[in-house]
Amino acid sequence: MRKSYILITVITLFLFQFSKAIPADNQKVLDLFDDLQKVIISLSNRIQPSVIHIEVIKKSDSFKFKSLASGLVVDPNGYILTNEHVVDKAQSIRVTLTNKLEYPAEVIGTDKQTDLALIKIKADEKLSVPKFGNSEKIEVGEWVIAVGNPFGFDRTVSFGIVSGKGRVIPFLPEESRLISDFIQTDAAIDPGSSGGPLVNLKGEVIGINSIGLGRGQGFTIPINTALKIKDKLLAAGVIERGWLGLSIQPLNREFAKYFGDEKLKGILISDMEQNSPAEQAGLLPGDIILEYQGEKISAEKEDDLNRFSLLVSESPVGEFATIRIQRKEKALDLKVKIALQPKVKAEEYETDLGFTVKEITDVIYREYMLEDKEGVLVSFVEVGGPASQGELSEEDVIKKVEDLKISNLEDFKKALEKVKDQKQILLAIKRGKNQRFILIQPGIKKEEKG
Repeated sequence: MRKSYILITVITLFLFQFSKAIPADNQKVLDLFDDLQKVIISLSNRIQPSVIHIEVIKKSDSFKFKSLASGLVVDPNGYILTNEHVVDKAQSIRVTLTNKLEYPAEVIGTDKQTDLALIKIKADEKLSVPKFGNSEKIEVGEWVIAVGNPFGFDRTVSFGIVSGKGRVIPFLPEESRLISDFIQTDAAIDPGSSGGPLVNLKGEVIGINSIGLGRGQGFTIPINTALKIKDKLLAAGVIERGWLGLSIQPLNREFAKYFGDEKLKGILISDMEQNSPAEQAGLLPGDIILEYQGEKISAEKEDDLNRFSLLVSESPVGEFATIRIQRKEKALDLKVKIALQPKVKAEEYETDLGFTVKEITDVIYREYMLEDKEGVLVSFVEVGGPASQGELSEEDVIKKVEDLKISNLEDFKKALEKVKDQKQILLAIKRGKNQRFILIQPGIKKEEKG
């Protein structure tokens, strides 16, 4: 049983026993809980027409599977918000409305870093849009309901409280790292609930549910963030974020003591990208960031770094920002020009030769400790396929197709198109620090080898 339900049960039993001791107040207690019950029923009835059932057919490597999720209507003309992880690698998306009518959906845009996606259907009627609240005004302890389709059970309602604000989920892989200041709730967010709304007792949507982690640990994207992303995806289909090219770490009390001031607060610069805005502005590893655009910056723990990352990501690309740093014992103000954040989500390409490649983003470059960013990374090799027969391996980096140099994914696609009719295709690959040649025979069958 969930914590909130246990708490409510205990309170109910206590008040019931108390009401028996004071008969005159018995009806007041019953009326109080009857009123609360009516509120929850009313909220449930009002929000359910805006909650969408989503079925997605996905392909991952050589496997196809169906996943279930939820969505929230944000525009009467068929626009629906859901999670990015819901539509990632989707081959088809179908949604079901409360009237049981089904429609195919198209993806308008996605944002991996907030786990949000905007999809659209061409419905025969105007859709019901809920009332939106202000997620900045929520308080820990507020009662809320979460609505979604957990395990395929349509428009299920769960009840709980806001357990925390400004949460970060730090243990996700770097390529999947999220930058939202999550709302934490103990209202049930189970598989299939992703993309559904979190609603306060005023009937206002305050968040889009993202992920549940065990019992009583649900995380919701604040609705203020979700609506901003929706507007940007409607306008351009993509999200542009500011970028400095910095690697940062918390400035805890031990570091503060080392730098000569136990009360010193800030963020420690640990590294930076070559030719990045940070390097061009004169920032150095070991500098301590004290302020960003006049706002004081500090981080004692890894979770605290999220605030600075959000500030930078929301800075207008092409404009200058002022960063106050401490270098040794001197405070300096530096102007840095905000650049466009490099792509975070690596695009994948499935070939007809039994393997899939992935473009080399900054994240991939660091994660696999590659020597450079030239080429494409082999992310999947089908057992028994032509690539497997040629002894291509996952994590190989393809540098050449025949005599065609491969700098990026587009180069690879063009090169493969040119050689697709050859009986043998020679690849030059890097495996660790070693270069090897791989010979792929497109028409080879497993039993023919040897």
